Amino acid sequence: MSPEEDKQSPEKEFVGNTTLHGLNRIVIAPSGYFQALWVLVILGSYAGFAFMFSSMIMDYFRYDTITDTKLKFADAIPFPAVTICNMNKFDSTKLKLVEWSYLSPLLLGKEYSTSELLTLGLQPDETINSSIANISIKDFVLENGFDINQDRMALCYWRNEACSYLEEYTENFFSYGNSEVGLKLLVHDQDEPPQMDAKGIALAPGNHAFITVKRTVYENHGPPWGNCQDLQLEYYDTYTLPACYLECRSKHVVANCSCRPFFLPGTAPFCDPTQIVQCVIRVMAKVTSGELKCNCPVPCSMTKYSTSVSYSGWPNKLTKDYIVRTYSQTKDYMRENGVVFSVFYEQLNYERVRELKAMDGGQLASNIGGMMGLFIGASLLTILEVWEYLWMRLLGCLSKARRPRTRIIQVQVSEKNGGLNNGAFRS
Repeated sequence: MSPEEDKQSPEKEFVGNTTLHGLNRIVIAPSGYFQALWVLVILGSYAGFAFMFSSMIMDYFRYDTITDTKLKFADAIPFPAVTICNMNKFDSTKLKLVEWSYLSPLLLGKEYSTSELLTLGLQPDETINSSIANISIKDFVLENGFDINQDRMALCYWRNEACSYLEEYTENFFSYGNSEVGLKLLVHDQDEPPQMDAKGIALAPGNHAFITVKRTVYENHGPPWGNCQDLQLEYYDTYTLPACYLECRSKHVVANCSCRPFFLPGTAPFCDPTQIVQCVIRVMAKVTSGELKCNCPVPCSMTKYSTSVSYSGWPNKLTKDYIVRTYSQTKDYMRENGVVFSVFYEQLNYERVRELKAMDGGQLASNIGGMMGLFIGASLLTILEVWEYLWMRLLGCLSKARRPRTRIIQVQVSEKNGGLNNGAFRS
């Protein structure tokens, strides 16, 4: 390459003027030894940048997350819902003989006629020759189950004021009875239906339970960084895990039993006690064991309440005397039948747990820029320089391809003919 061509070479001009570190040192190196040294150093720097670049790209597309936990303080915190269930759903004092017969599959394990119930020790009444027909089991539970009223819950206070029974309470229907006595209490979010068969605190008569509550708010990421989804439910407005599980159970039961129990949501007709024992319980067991699947992903936002319980004996001597005077009950009645509990926040704060991206797009760009500056001394403007060089080289190649070819003909002077001799036509 001639000195004039070398001076106009785009490669030499780019290497001598680029802001990429080290390339110009190859050109101005005082000897071949230093040129080779700079070539090795530059190749090592570019290899280090390539390794770090590929590592950062792979880290980003692993979609890793980190957990951020903060304790937030507030002057007021929404109070959770408190669901109370009697260990035995039905009030035996309300049940007639024919109703005992109707519920016998649930309460006694098999179906008994009224005559068979008499042999078991139940007392005859006016329904001995009657039958139950055209009644919804939901209405039946509402009429004969344990309800909340001023007689049932004689002392109730909310924020130091007497409870408003019509406004503060709603009826929910859950599974049947068992052999225990007392109450089951569950603290849960107001938008979340309770699952009393799987959760809750058992409260025995003759005790005062002090239940402290802690609130935790979870914020999860959707795909690809997380697995949360807020599905559209059919029977609930807000997506929660308990709501999804209850809907799933209901759909499996309806598909296998052609009815649904009174404690599950849906529009299918209610199952009678015999259907519940013979079909519903079996299907519910398959759902619980995982044989029948439920697609219930984690919600992207959910609120959970953890509880801590301490107990004291109840009632004391003065309280016993007060109960005898006020409610005309014996001293031992409330100890055997009364449950007292207090639910309150331990502190006016809550914990927020957030799932965050370990590396987002901004952090990826920042990390790449830092590695470019550390290893090769490059920036966004340097990338523009490289693009400019490549563009000029492309234009140069295209212009050479379009340039017309020149044919050189050798002309010699011949002494023989004393004139010009075209070597191309010489014989």
